[in-house]
Amino acid sequence: MFPLQRGNELVIQFSNSPHQQHQISQDLILEDASLDVNDSHKKFSDSQPNKLYGADKNRNKKKKNHASSSEHNKMIHREIERIRRQEMATCYASLRTLLPLEFIKGKRSISDHMNEAVNYIKHMQNNIKELGAKKDELKKLPNCQKMENNHESNLHSSGNFSVHENNSIVGIEITSGFREESFRLSKLLRLLLEEGLEVVSCLSIEVKGRLLHSVQCEVNNSNSVDLSELRRKVANVIPAYRCSD
Repeated sequence: MFPLQRGNELVIQFSNSPHQQHQISQDLILEDASLDVNDSHKKFSDSQPNKLYGADKNRNKKKKNHASSSEHNKMIHREIERIRRQEMATCYASLRTLLPLEFIKGKRSISDHMNEAVNYIKHMQNNIKELGAKKDELKKLPNCQKMENNHESNLHSSGNFSVHENNSIVGIEITSGFREESFRLSKLLRLLLEEGLEVVSCLSIEVKGRLLHSVQCEVNNSNSVDLSELRRKVANVIPAYRCSD
């Protein structure tokens, strides 16, 4: 494009060939496009690690949140289970105090206590049926109305008690009359302790306005208990009650 002429004169010549001008334009366009592609690739390469790092960070955060939630649920479950076990232990202890000693003596497991509770309920149901049958038989006897009236009068005026022994267990059942004020149970318990008896259970319930007391005592030596003498002393403690034995 820049040939030298004689005398070291520089002569600038412009080509009037359209083909050459078109070739130059294409080279410039391709060079600009190559620069744009390189810039875009560089920007994409620079932004790609940031996106991957952000995704990994979010994934790790979700894993930590899930692990924390799972551990929290386990702690709640353990606390609920602990409270449930405490409540069940309290219920079992309450059940043992309601059962007579002869039913649970020598039995320590909870399953045995549950079975004996069922047996005790059946035993009481049978007693109620037997007493109902006896009452029906008494009603059929002559002058039963008069006897029933006398019996009702006795029950209304005073209570009664009974003292019995079974398998080294002394039981005392006391039934108060409708009009009878409840006596001080502490006097009876003090008497039993003075007689060398160990009180293992004491239950008081109200049935149709009457108080029923049941005291169970354990005897270390059955020969040392005189039931007749014990009945006499109990009668002295509660003089308004009569012995039904």
